[in-house]
Amino acid sequence: MSHNDSIINLLNLKDENIIFDENFCIDGIVKGVKCKVFNATLTYKPKACYSCGHIFDKKIIKYGFKTSDIKIPNVSGFNAYLRLRKQRYFCKHCNSTFILKTNIVKKNCFISNNTKLAIALSAKENQNTCVLMSLSQSNPQLGLCLLFSVIPILDKS
Repeated sequence: MSHNDSIINLLNLKDENIIFDENFCIDGIVKGVKCKVFNATLTYKPKACYSCGHIFDKKIIKYGFKTSDIKIPNVSGFNAYLRLRKQRYFCKHCNSTFILKTNIVKKNCFISNNTKLAIALSAKENQNTCVLMSLSQSNPQLGLCLLFSVIPILDKS
């Protein structure tokens, strides 16, 4: 098992297109809090342009990266973030750019699905709101928003 597969397994990520850097884990400070930061890159060849739907060809070119800090569940008692460099493409057919998608986080969201699930499981065990807020490392309003977003997950279980 490669170190990349081991890290994906450890962090319970379900995207095979994520490749961890050589220096994959560093101690860092995010929002003034000491945390573990895992550095990785998301890259793959998309089937088509996300904007116009044109099938991938020579006129859809790599166009740099966009880096996102995604909150993941705590690791060894430390807050943890996945610093994900997502491949960006430019489509010459429609003159627009798009960024690759991953299943570990919803579009325009910076809190991983695994973190939302951890919050949902804690809520199901009737933990108080302060504990839920500390798990999400969020402000109270965002924490309540998260709580309401995981209610469908609770209903399924």
